[in-house]
Amino acid sequence: MKSRSIFEEKSINQLIVLFSFPTICSLVLESLSSMIDTVFAGHLGNISTIALSAMGIINPILLLLIAAQLIFGVSTSLLISKRLGENSQEKINNTFKVGFYSCCISSISISLLIFLFENQILSVLGASGEVIILAKEYLNIALIFNVFSSTGYMLVNNIRAFGYPKIEIMVGVISTIINIVFNVIFTFILNMGIKGIALSTLISEVFYFGFSIIFLIRKGLWIKKSSFDFKESKEILISLVKIGFVQFLMQSLNSVSGFIINKVLIKYGSVSYVGAWSICSNINMVILLPLIGLTQGVQSVISYFHGSKDKNREDMVKSKIVRYSLIYSICVTVLVYIFSREILNVFTEDINLIMLSIPIIKIVVITFPLVGLIYTLITFMQVLGQESSASKLELMRQVVFTIPLVIIIPILFSNYNILNVEPQLAVFFSMPISTILIIIIYFKKIKTILKCIL
Repeated sequence: MKSRSIFEEKSINQLIVLFSFPTICSLVLESLSSMIDTVFAGHLGNISTIALSAMGIINPILLLLIAAQLIFGVSTSLLISKRLGENSQEKINNTFKVGFYSCCISSISISLLIFLFENQILSVLGASGEVIILAKEYLNIALIFNVFSSTGYMLVNNIRAFGYPKIEIMVGVISTIINIVFNVIFTFILNMGIKGIALSTLISEVFYFGFSIIFLIRKGLWIKKSSFDFKESKEILISLVKIGFVQFLMQSLNSVSGFIINKVLIKYGSVSYVGAWSICSNINMVILLPLIGLTQGVQSVISYFHGSKDKNREDMVKSKIVRYSLIYSICVTVLVYIFSREILNVFTEDINLIMLSIPIIKIVVITFPLVGLIYTLITFMQVLGQESSASKLELMRQVVFTIPLVIIIPILFSNYNILNVEPQLAVFFSMPISTILIIIIYFKKIKTILKCIL
């Protein structure tokens, strides 16, 4: 099989590039849908600030949708890679089948549930007036393209696992170009506003989904008919959920954090701060995704060597990934600090919004190199079957530290006027502080990871 020969014949660096680079490109290009939407929303003239605030208000919902798609999007391809290492064709087909249908059912159910309680959810998120009108216009369409986005993401990951990682880049690039072209047409030519922005994303996601299915069918990799074994399907489903739950937990807790941050910003500041955070969170996500892609891409490689009992090559992959993730995260942090104003100019021309955003983005990325170590540790835990330990780490980072700090820090800065920092800005200190606390608690395991590069 082609995918098997790739793992056997390529060098470690070639495998890392072959699998991580397309994954990075795929994730970045996928996230560009959200970033492109934010960029166009920031250039809607008189309503740009309101549009950005609307995007910021619904951001926790969008993060939750992304979190849900990660359950089967990541786990299905990872389990397929393990089956490839074991050379079990029947298990590969059954894993694909269970993952695909589970992804379809879960994405449709979540979209429908949010739609039924849309008004109540937006009200809780703090939307009102013109903001809630624009938020609903975008969200109604987002709930539709979520189904195509979730299944498309899973299918493209499976294509990579089957030994065609370059396809990720191609389909991602074409999808992004489609998104940009239709954004220009709908937003600036037809003046459809935020609704046009959402429709552009819908069209690009439908292409993403359709292309993936056609490719898999033509390569003979699509789901093959087989008898339904309830016991085996149940076991596969449990395995998929166990593997994907960590990624889901990480992203869904980000959604909860985003929701609380929005509430704090509205309480102590204004809707403009929500717009500023919307821009900064997009930037943070874009710089984080290459790191996630690097670690996520090699999961398939590590899983293959783990499944084939090749300990030497497995350790070599781990060593190089630690080194590359550190180099990347340090370089990105420096670049964001030097070119923060120029980066923000891409998203908005509003000078007041830019001035609000500069200190926010600098606070958020200050411990980014440490975040790289945390993601690497989580990846190693997942691949080695320590999903519960990985879940515990993320629960501690978000539930024990970040979320409580988001609530407590603004109160302290407001009541005691600490360093003359406004509470709506101080809330962002919760992120670097929680990262540092996790590094301290998991210092022994982090130290073990750092030994990989020595």
